Amino acid sequence: MKKSIIYLGLVLFSASVTFNSCMQENESPITEPTRYTSNDIKSYADLFKVFWTVMDQRYNYFYEQKGKDGMDWNTIYKEYYPKFAALKSYNGIGVSDAELQADAEKAKVYFTEIINPIIDRHFNVKIKVPFSNSGITNTYTFYGGMNEVRSNIYPFDAKYGYMKDRLQDGAVLTNNFLLAGNLKSNPDIYYFSFKSFSLSTNFKINLVDKYLSPDPGNSLVLTSAAIESSAQLNAISDSNKRNEVKNFTINLLNEWNSFPNSNEMKSFNSQIGTFKSTEVLSDALLSLTQQLLTKSNNLVKYNSSATYSSVLSSETLPYIQWFIQQMDNHVKYGYNLAQFQNAANKILTNAPFYQKFLNPLHKGDIKKVIIDLRGNGGGNIVDARFFTDRFITKNALAFYQRTKEGNGQFNYTPWVPVQVKPHMFGIPGNIPIVVLTDKGSASMSEMSTLMLKSQGTHAISMGDYSAGATAGLGGSDDFNGGTRDVIAGGILEFYMPLMATKNLNNEVIEGVGIKPDIYVTPPSDTEVAQMTSSPKTFADRVMDEAIKYLSTK
Repeated sequence: MKKSIIYLGLVLFSASVTFNSCMQENESPITEPTRYTSNDIKSYADLFKVFWTVMDQRYNYFYEQKGKDGMDWNTIYKEYYPKFAALKSYNGIGVSDAELQADAEKAKVYFTEIINPIIDRHFNVKIKVPFSNSGITNTYTFYGGMNEVRSNIYPFDAKYGYMKDRLQDGAVLTNNFLLAGNLKSNPDIYYFSFKSFSLSTNFKINLVDKYLSPDPGNSLVLTSAAIESSAQLNAISDSNKRNEVKNFTINLLNEWNSFPNSNEMKSFNSQIGTFKSTEVLSDALLSLTQQLLTKSNNLVKYNSSATYSSVLSSETLPYIQWFIQQMDNHVKYGYNLAQFQNAANKILTNAPFYQKFLNPLHKGDIKKVIIDLRGNGGGNIVDARFFTDRFITKNALAFYQRTKEGNGQFNYTPWVPVQVKPHMFGIPGNIPIVVLTDKGSASMSEMSTLMLKSQGTHAISMGDYSAGATAGLGGSDDFNGGTRDVIAGGILEFYMPLMATKNLNNEVIEGVGIKPDIYVTPPSDTEVAQMTSSPKTFADRVMDEAIKYLSTK
């Protein structure tokens, strides 16, 4: 059994603990989910048994399920095993396609009845069943709450179209992914919304300490000495041709080297440390970056045969081919030109995100903010550090998490507190924050909402309840519980989180969602349609309420 401290980016469990079981572990032999093969499933009874067993070992909310609706997993087995065992067509022997399909539909009904009450809103399982004697199979996807009628949400693309013209000129607008800027109607309010938690992936500028600066003695760096000792060069019998092509290529090498050795490149490298220690992207650095990138795209074309036309002959050709190969290694691997070009492009592309959001936020120029997480289904945990923590001003407890400790239904670790702390480039002090949520706000959107609300009453949530998908994802090699594996040769494929979450009120809100501080009824079908069809005249009630609230702060 693995025992670890759970780390979630910056969001980490606050203490080193040795986890103790809530119940004695089942000592009977078990089969790890990934050890099942297609040979273990020869009937619908086998299919159900494998499904039930994997859930029994790995699902993290059985205790809460029992308290919520009385679900007893052992009773589920007793009730449904005979039903699946009565379906006799699985192996296809002596049955018609109609019988196969009828049993497949019955199995679908049974699995739906079992899985619909599951409260984990990340959870889903794909189950493949035989559908005809010609070898056709059908794959059904089941998930918790699949039969529930869900509240309307505003899709992000519709929201993007609605909001982009309501932000002041100079706002950060990124291809139906990000909106960030001050409202035209209320310039003192900054609006920030994004499609998913992949901000770090899309916008973070990660720079190495220096570029185009190979270490001394790097064997991939071409030198004049290496050229002069080249066997291919010295194989040229005509000394005039040999000296001519040697001088030509040494001059070409020196011409290329003048770029990484330039004062401009040295200045760029000298400014990297300042950026890393401040995150400030100055106009001067951007101008220099653009200048260097342009030059890097117009360096001497060492790999073009036309470059060597004045010295190319049948006798010099082998040497020139050698030189081109050595220059290729020199440029691509010795100096790693592409690394610099990629960094320069990243700086230039993401400059608006830094200059118009991150830098003003840290400087204190943003005084009020709406963080619109409606329709944001979550994403990468690293964004807790890159984005959410920037609004954290004090160390605080945000929520609790636990995982499975053993393979029994109720073998849980204790609930462990998850702490947040300020980002070094975050806001200098508390500002009024309104987080907008709806039933499309899931996972990292909910974690972020809880993190922000941990800071005090200056941060509130508004709108509808969130999705209630707070269970933590991760690898089952790190902790017990959960699985995101293909099982039994692809007959089953689980997407099951490994960590359960509860809020500071000791409430497990999985399947329920975060209750907003100010509730606004979700949009009607008509409103959802109007946001897309009439963005200029449509009124978003939740935004109006947020603006009204912040106007009093």
